[in-house]
Amino acid sequence: MAWVLIGITFVVIWPAVFRMKKNLPWDVLYTNVLFGLFVQNLADSFASFRYRAWGFFEVPQVEYRSLVVILGVYPAFAILIVNLFPFKSRWMTRIAYLIGWSIFSTLYEWLAVRTGIIWHIHWDLYCSFILYPFIYYMLILQIRLHLWLKRLPDPTRERGL
Repeated sequence: MAWVLIGITFVVIWPAVFRMKKNLPWDVLYTNVLFGLFVQNLADSFASFRYRAWGFFEVPQVEYRSLVVILGVYPAFAILIVNLFPFKSRWMTRIAYLIGWSIFSTLYEWLAVRTGIIWHIHWDLYCSFILYPFIYYMLILQIRLHLWLKRLPDPTRERGL
């Protein structure tokens, strides 16, 4: 059942990612995905092996099949979340957007737990729901940092490199 959910996710999410209007440049999306994967790797490593809170498939083992989720599902959702974020809207709209994605993510995590993709031992969905808005806002802050850094002068041009 786990692979059915992963397959459905791939069939629905990746075409949506490639067909949607890109509100952010590809370099911003790319660095955002890398940042998200870095933070996810840190969190999952400690959660799985240090605290035995959650993990993928088998309790607690490093498995190649978890890479399908980490490299195939996480980046797609990260791109959707940040690309569709209402940067120019009022703060209430932005908060509602993050809460909406948190509700969706918690429901998806519930399905992932039920199908055996994710295991929870010292963790529950309530904790995930509370943390998701902060995690997603970190992605937004990373975009703001990236765009700010792009406006800085290029030091290689000054030296003729």
